[in-house]
Amino acid sequence: MNRDTLILGLNPTWQRLFILEKLHLGSVNRLPPADEYASGKGINCARVLKSLGNDPLLVHFLGTGHGKQIFDEVATAGVKQVSVWIREATRISTTIIQGGETTELIEPSPVLSSEENEDFIQSLKDSWKNAGRVVLCGSFPAKFQAEKMFELDTAGKRLFIDAVSVDSWLEREVELLKVNMDEYRTLLQRYNIPQVTSSPQFWKMTATALLERLHIRTLIVTDRAAPVRAFRVLEGKLQTFQLSPPPVSLVNDIGAGDAFMAGWLYGDSLGLSLEDCLVKATAVAAARCEAELPWELKMKSVELFEQELAGAIAKAGD
Repeated sequence: MNRDTLILGLNPTWQRLFILEKLHLGSVNRLPPADEYASGKGINCARVLKSLGNDPLLVHFLGTGHGKQIFDEVATAGVKQVSVWIREATRISTTIIQGGETTELIEPSPVLSSEENEDFIQSLKDSWKNAGRVVLCGSFPAKFQAEKMFELDTAGKRLFIDAVSVDSWLEREVELLKVNMDEYRTLLQRYNIPQVTSSPQFWKMTATALLERLHIRTLIVTDRAAPVRAFRVLEGKLQTFQLSPPPVSLVNDIGAGDAFMAGWLYGDSLGLSLEDCLVKATAVAAARCEAELPWELKMKSVELFEQELAGAIAKAGD
């Protein structure tokens, strides 16, 4: 069985990071030198997954401006990539961290031409046949013809999704859908599922309704430091899993969700159970927050967090 992992990180960015003691709104702020690097959900996920021991293939659009720098940095990290080159500039994201709070300023996505969409589909087809796992991370560039991608045959492929604007794939068999709380609310609204957050049955009612409408094997909802929640239906009955992230010495939480997906994919490649994948993914995400850059993590921290989280999952629905 082919187990190649194909990561679709279609909207990369050139990241500029400033760490300040304090930000004074409405005043002049003198900034320190910026840390600058390639980023975006697909790049971050691929780099963390590579550091954990897998060897994914990353497919992304790269434009003028910082596109070549992104290509070189990803290559230097040892991540295999297929780059579809476009005329418009790759977007720039500026992150300001001060007092434990993170502010992000994200430029508009580049606009694709019809020819660039065709180049993408052809490039994707060349890699598609060898992929056993397909991972879709994040948003799309403007005027991306997603319907052509959704027409590709997913038979024999396991889909892992960290995005919400993918209705055509969510209606197929999806191995894992990971969303944050805001994205979860967006999905509930899209499928007209009532959101009575004051009800103690909120999670059971909404997750059950969503899984009845979509072909998702496992649904994950993250919400910063709040417990991570996982849901699946087994023999017609909803199972819920809840795991509180460990306390961390927060440095930068950008990329924590991408690291979570990478941790889950790594656990999946080892054949781990849902519970063990949840522990590993949460440990990887926590370790990510204790480092400065979106793909950095100390393996010793991952190991210690896994030991701390082992046996801490609250489970219901058996």
